[in-house]
Amino acid sequence: MKFFSRFLIVLSSTLVLYGGNGMIDAIPTAHAATATASANAETIETAVTAFQTIGTLRRESPINTDAILNEYAGALQTLAQEIDTKHGLSLDSDILAAIEDIKNNNEPVLAGQVIDKAAQHIFFQIIIDRMTAAKNDFDTQASDALISTWGEAKAAFEAIKGTAARENKVLTADKQSVESGDNPQLDVQIAEAFARGETALNKENPAEDKINLSIERQIIRLSLARAYYIGVLREVEGIISNRGRDLLEAREKQKEGEIFYRIIESFIKQDNPTGNALIKAQFTGNVSNVVADKIVSELSKGFIGRVNAELKANESSIGTDRGRAMEVAEEALLYANVFLDDLALRMDGGVRSNLENALTSLKQASDSNDEAGAATARQTIADILASYAQLLDTAQYQVTTDTSFIDNAVAAYQAIGTLRRQNPIDAEAIATAYAGDLQQLTQIADSVYGLSMHNDILTAIEYLRNNDQTALAGQAIDKTLQRVFALVIYNRTTLALEAFENLSSDELKLEWDRAYAAYLAIIGTVGRENKVLTADKQAIESGSNPDLDDHVTLAFIDGKASLDKSSGDDKNKVALARENILIPIVRAFLIGVLREVEGIVSNRDRDIDEAREKQIEGEFFYKIVEGFIAQTNPAGSDRIMAQMKGSLASVVANEVVSEISKGIIGQVRINMAQIESTFSTDRNQAVLAAERLALYTHVFLPDLALRIGSIERVRMENALQDLKEATGQGEMEKAINAAQAILSIIANYESTLI
Repeated sequence: MKFFSRFLIVLSSTLVLYGGNGMIDAIPTAHAATATASANAETIETAVTAFQTIGTLRRESPINTDAILNEYAGALQTLAQEIDTKHGLSLDSDILAAIEDIKNNNEPVLAGQVIDKAAQHIFFQIIIDRMTAAKNDFDTQASDALISTWGEAKAAFEAIKGTAARENKVLTADKQSVESGDNPQLDVQIAEAFARGETALNKENPAEDKINLSIERQIIRLSLARAYYIGVLREVEGIISNRGRDLLEAREKQKEGEIFYRIIESFIKQDNPTGNALIKAQFTGNVSNVVADKIVSELSKGFIGRVNAELKANESSIGTDRGRAMEVAEEALLYANVFLDDLALRMDGGVRSNLENALTSLKQASDSNDEAGAATARQTIADILASYAQLLDTAQYQVTTDTSFIDNAVAAYQAIGTLRRQNPIDAEAIATAYAGDLQQLTQIADSVYGLSMHNDILTAIEYLRNNDQTALAGQAIDKTLQRVFALVIYNRTTLALEAFENLSSDELKLEWDRAYAAYLAIIGTVGRENKVLTADKQAIESGSNPDLDDHVTLAFIDGKASLDKSSGDDKNKVALARENILIPIVRAFLIGVLREVEGIVSNRDRDIDEAREKQIEGEFFYKIVEGFIAQTNPAGSDRIMAQMKGSLASVVANEVVSEISKGIIGQVRINMAQIESTFSTDRNQAVLAAERLALYTHVFLPDLALRIGSIERVRMENALQDLKEATGQGEMEKAINAAQAILSIIANYESTLI
């Protein structure tokens, strides 16, 4: 049944998404002008009241969305916009899109949870920001002003103290689920810390009060983090207990867990980026894939990293900065409190007591500037944490076969990277490093794909020998070799999928390991921050980090786990993993193109040689992914390549971005059509196409937000998630609605491209 056909035509026309079709007719913007200003205590108290009222309204049936919108469009929205502006978030858009979903009866219960948890995120961040401001201004502001700022944080806590009052959640003894533990009374701890902090702001003993304020701030901050850690595990418990009997309830808990986790994501991501990717994947994927032990393990790994960081800070400050040593010792204890129950489960109560005693000893030694005592305590803590970490079920890629051929090629590539940065460049050393396994790998790739990369590299080496355009030649070598490794990744993962039935598990793992070994050569490129148009569309600037390297690493881990052939669905899982490897790598190279466009535009009027080098880099980067754009936008692809080869003055950032987006939109069209043709006949292929569609769409989502607004980005992300869920579950009506939303937003976006 061609149920998408009536929506494909949408891509050829421009649709305006404001007004009509049950959507919100007017997005409140009255408070946008004050979004960057700090709200005062009265505004915060009003926002807390609005939040509480919305909590009542969203539980009514039917839900009065106009009433919710009226409550939100005031002090609460002011806070949301303030936090979004300061921290680069999209909480305002998240809430507005969720209100619209309720109005359109699009999973209103889930949308209600988005509103609630996004609003909690607002208050959490307001608390942190106001406490930090009071700490930073301690020496320069009068007590009254500091107490006022501190009072704003205290006012915001009223909105979320219920979350802080909840009982602990811990793994069950068999590590299969989550259950309730003791109540840590975090709400009481936080309230007491607020009171002690306010006392310190009176500055009766300024030196000690400043230290005490820093400690109270950390008690509040990290107790709140622990409260949301508990909240995440509470939702994991709900997912697992409901997914076999009430799928809708399980999905509601999953959505709550997803939004809760965003609040504490930064605590995990810093020291456990791959684990962060795994947790997010479990909260946005199939509820059947949620594994309690894995989530707890990855959370613990992230918090262990934070404890270790505080131990290092303590070591560097003990004896020289007593206040700092005391503060970080307190932080170490607070971070460890998060996982103490899990440590006791995996080890024993005695080990827990030893850790608690050592953490207390570290605090005491820091207070008294006892360097020897602090060193002993730190060593005890580090040893226990190392043993605990070994017991966690964390995501790590394990190479189990001999990949020495690829490893040698990667090592040679890395050596060339060092050599080409030297001045003068030793061309013979580069030629020697290239000869051998790296050259052989390049020649194999040439023979498979009909390319001439080997000759390109030899030509570039000759330029180096002749001291002719050495910077450009070095870039040609580097980017050509990155193309070699990208092709190896594509080739080996594709072989593992296509030969899944014919090769043994060990043979498949060899190919997968080879692909992973090649990936390590380009992981630095894949891990770079995003590049986006500036607001005036005249140049390129850095955006947020999409963490593509961690996404790809996790996909490698997931794919390899499915090569055991222990499940009838394993080949489909390998196919999904392959897409989650290849498309993010394509995106990374497209980001690389824009990074070089940034360099061209910023240097062409002041450093022509530097601009020309960036142009060469852009050309070679674009060659790697040219086919993905040229397939559906051949004329646009030619325009991009012409800019990478022509006059520096002819490079137009907006045009390059627009043509890339047009090509990727073409890939979205292809996959939407594939979903249409396979939805009722081949569910696996439809699911795979929906995954590809989502991955491709994320390439241009930041640009979409720039051109048509962040709320449209949120709508798109929600629709992509709905389409993936509907395709996997065979829900035709939901799939139709999601497809309509996706294609409508794309049509609106496409109309803004040049």
